[in-house]
Amino acid sequence: MGIDKRVIRTRKAITTAYMQLALEKDLGKITVSDIAERAVINRSTFYLHYADANDVLDDIKKTISKTVEKCFREFDPANIYDSTYKTLLYLTGVLDETPAFKDFMLKSTSSGYIIDSVKQIITEMSSSAIASRSDDAQKISIMNVTFSYMISGVVDAYIAWTNNFCKDMDIEEFCRLITILSEATLNAVN
Repeated sequence: MGIDKRVIRTRKAITTAYMQLALEKDLGKITVSDIAERAVINRSTFYLHYADANDVLDDIKKTISKTVEKCFREFDPANIYDSTYKTLLYLTGVLDETPAFKDFMLKSTSSGYIIDSVKQIITEMSSSAIASRSDDAQKISIMNVTFSYMISGVVDAYIAWTNNFCKDMDIEEFCRLITILSEATLNAVN
């Protein structure tokens, strides 16, 4: 039996309220009262779902981790263009479907922390994949540094692109450019 739809709606209202508030104030200053008021619920309803405001943030972080892992789980380094395109198209779809999530990820006062977490998740996934394919410690170290460099660049470029820094570039052109840069980086260290 699944979770009651009312529970899902209430939790979504709470997390959405938190993400909206994060655009207006520092995370440490967001209170349960602020969240409850924005979510149009009472405090007792809030406490049925979360212990405090930090608990809401932890739930949002888990959602971000799951989303990022799902986006990059199917990434195939042997086919960088198709993998990049599919990954970024999926991520763009997720962000476009949930404006509060997109704004929280890209524009909130905590976006730097959130983006660093995203980079860490992707880097850890890459490191794990690299380690499973090789037992050459030096090659693993070189590839870990390379992927860390590439991931930071791709994530930062994606943020710039989603914030319309590259107004005339559609997703296909963006992916083509990211692929060229990624392949050049990989070829330089191989």
